Amino acid sequence: MKKLKEALNKLDGKSYGGYKEIRGRYNFIDYTLEILRVQGDPFASPSLFSVEINLLKYGYSKDLYDNPSKKIAFEDYILRKLNKLISKLGKRSGSGKSGQLNILSPKQEILKRSAIEIIGDTLIVKFYGGLPANGRRIASRGAVMMIFNEIPKISKELKILNVGLEKLQLHIKTNLKSDSIRRAIKKENLIVFIENNSKLARTSSIDDRVLRDGIPFNTPKSLQVTLHLDNGDTVTGMGVPKGITVITGGGFHGKSTLLTAIEKGVYNHIVGDGREGVITDRDTVKIRAEDGRWIDKLDISNFINNLPHKKDTRNFTTANASGSTSQAANIMEALELGATTLLIDEDTTATNFMVRDRKIQELISHKKEPITPFIERIESMKANDISVIIVVGGLGDYFSMADRVIMLDEYNLLDVTEKAKLISEKFENSNVRGVNEKFNITFRKLDSQKTKKLFTSDRCKVKTRELDELLIDKESIDIRHLEQYVENGQVTFTGEIIRKVFAQGNHGTFKDKLENIQTEIDKNNLSKLLKSNSGSLVEARKYEIAAAITRLRKDIFEK
Repeated sequence: MKKLKEALNKLDGKSYGGYKEIRGRYNFIDYTLEILRVQGDPFASPSLFSVEINLLKYGYSKDLYDNPSKKIAFEDYILRKLNKLISKLGKRSGSGKSGQLNILSPKQEILKRSAIEIIGDTLIVKFYGGLPANGRRIASRGAVMMIFNEIPKISKELKILNVGLEKLQLHIKTNLKSDSIRRAIKKENLIVFIENNSKLARTSSIDDRVLRDGIPFNTPKSLQVTLHLDNGDTVTGMGVPKGITVITGGGFHGKSTLLTAIEKGVYNHIVGDGREGVITDRDTVKIRAEDGRWIDKLDISNFINNLPHKKDTRNFTTANASGSTSQAANIMEALELGATTLLIDEDTTATNFMVRDRKIQELISHKKEPITPFIERIESMKANDISVIIVVGGLGDYFSMADRVIMLDEYNLLDVTEKAKLISEKFENSNVRGVNEKFNITFRKLDSQKTKKLFTSDRCKVKTRELDELLIDKESIDIRHLEQYVENGQVTFTGEIIRKVFAQGNHGTFKDKLENIQTEIDKNNLSKLLKSNSGSLVEARKYEIAAAITRLRKDIFEK
């Protein structure tokens, strides 16, 4: 402490670059402060700090973080509390970002993040601060105020949080329950579980918090299941079995709200979110059309064949995919990575990819149509043990192919399977030619001779534009349509993982590499995994990481 204060006082009025002298670790009375990175300019990205405390010395019991589920929930809770505190700390004084403090801001999901990490019994808090300046000269009085008056409040907050543990314990218990439900649905061969009285509606399209007066979820008796959890408790709600599930209903009755809750159910949620009891199998991927996307050496022949000019769809490459070819590519890439459930919303699909009605078939023969519609591959989905949940408002032909049909009527759920089947018989679907066969799935390999040349410079920076764009060095990756990203930090993390994957040699398939990365993510703290001091990383699934890689407009796969 004394050495740091002396060093700061000596730097007063000197060129801003002099701040680099204070990088290092400093022992305070009951915590360790580390200045990990010093900004080069008061207007540049702020400096990076960490505060380390010993949890046992602060009175926290080890049983609050003695398994992975508890640990992630503990870290998540602490981040949320410190985010509220730090947003009130730090008073801007001087030029640029002088005196400002900030820490990663979490959304509604409980995720592994680098801002708060527990290693052994040590809790590490990483946050950012603008070292004070007057113009481009060091303002040491402001720096002393920030480091010795504001930052110690983080330590004080961690002591206060230990006094009343009820909310922390509830946060941990909620995460444990979600993980237990996730294990239970595997045993019961379910792909989705939604607990009774869950609240699925959100405040708005840009506010993911629960709609306070939203209608509680109700389960049709035919789909109601009771799950037995690890601790002996039971939960009751809707269990969606493997197979083909159609969700239908009038416009604005809640179809997309239900599907969105299911797609976000691959993550656990915080207390009060309303979706704590919405649990989806982790190998579930949302599929949509994506005009203009890049596709590199992918086999889409299960859906697209006989293109003009004899273009090979078993090794298909394009810089400007159509709606149908992009949707076919998105499906095949998900299956290549091991997805077992696909989520589809009719509103975001290519119509000609989903179905061909009788009139079109009368005019254009199958021989002249390169697209095998998705509906004709439903039996193939079953043959490959792939489940599908599809929202339809105008594609009633899917009723005949479904194992179950669920209808939403003013946000109330009804099982209308029997009625839908009778309607299908009334309007016989003679235009649907079901094909029951195994898919051709090609497991591609990255071309290490090409990928090793990318993003190798130490100056290579990863930047993001929210959930729209990932920038690595000067390369832009369009991620707007990857709907299962939920936090900006996941995009940053993806960029760093891409650099790690590309630096590796050519061992195994693309799937092997991504599965190995997923295993490493599950086992390690993010900082250790990437050997990074960043406080802005949030874990992402292999599916989103792979999807970002395949949207990089580069020739990166072997022929």
